[in-house]
Amino acid sequence: MNRHEDAAEAARMVAFAMARGKAPARSGEYARLVQRFDTEPEFAQLVRKVAQGFDLTVLEVHHMPGLVLGTTPETDFAVSVPDLVPQTTDRPLYLLAQLTIAALAFPRPEDLDDDEYIGRISVKQVDEEVRAVAATIERRLAQTDGDVDPPSDQPGLEGLWRAYLRRNATGKTQADKTPRATTRALVRKAFTHLTDHGFVRKVSDEDAGTYVTNVKYRLQIRDQAAGDMLQELAALGVAVLPTGGPTAPARPSAGDDLPPTDAVPVTDLFS
Repeated sequence: MNRHEDAAEAARMVAFAMARGKAPARSGEYARLVQRFDTEPEFAQLVRKVAQGFDLTVLEVHHMPGLVLGTTPETDFAVSVPDLVPQTTDRPLYLLAQLTIAALAFPRPEDLDDDEYIGRISVKQVDEEVRAVAATIERRLAQTDGDVDPPSDQPGLEGLWRAYLRRNATGKTQADKTPRATTRALVRKAFTHLTDHGFVRKVSDEDAGTYVTNVKYRLQIRDQAAGDMLQELAALGVAVLPTGGPTAPARPSAGDDLPPTDAVPVTDLFS
């Protein structure tokens, strides 16, 4: 092939990666491009340059999901949290749900490096996990009578854990007229987002919706999100870190030091 044909093939591979539902197992052309990427360094570099032109990064190429792309702040292809969650007060809780899904999907560091590993999590499980940790932190705050108000210039950080506990899991959340999503509704929205992007798939309606992870999600967490996202939950005692990182602590107990309760996870999986 000449360089123009190679460029077209590289662009085609990026297009496959950006399309939903595409995988090498379903497309002989995609499988051939994955093989080219693995065996031809110059073609692999060309693919990276094409992705770079869209302000995307190549995280990995895998025989199952194919080309796994990551976004940068500049790309037009990122999905922002405001787009997904219009209500400002819901956004920190939505991000907390996303972080907890990642933590529960990969409960051991070695799971992030295991091609055969499949995580299984549910809406109920995620909601109950966040509530359990939040309740522990709330009890310790009450015991220490600590001041947990956020900085005045960051009103969105106000009482993340406390805010989660104030929301009902299901049903109406308050007596006034202001609509506020239940915590399970926010968790379900997080799972829907992951499903739409091919990271997880729903397997049953058990426990308000049960999902299993795809390889693409594991690679995304390991290669892009682990450093930013899981570090946040590791500090709170509910996350694992990839192999080579520090060991995550156990769930907070009454004798542990207080974590930074005003910290909001600010890194979305796809923005």
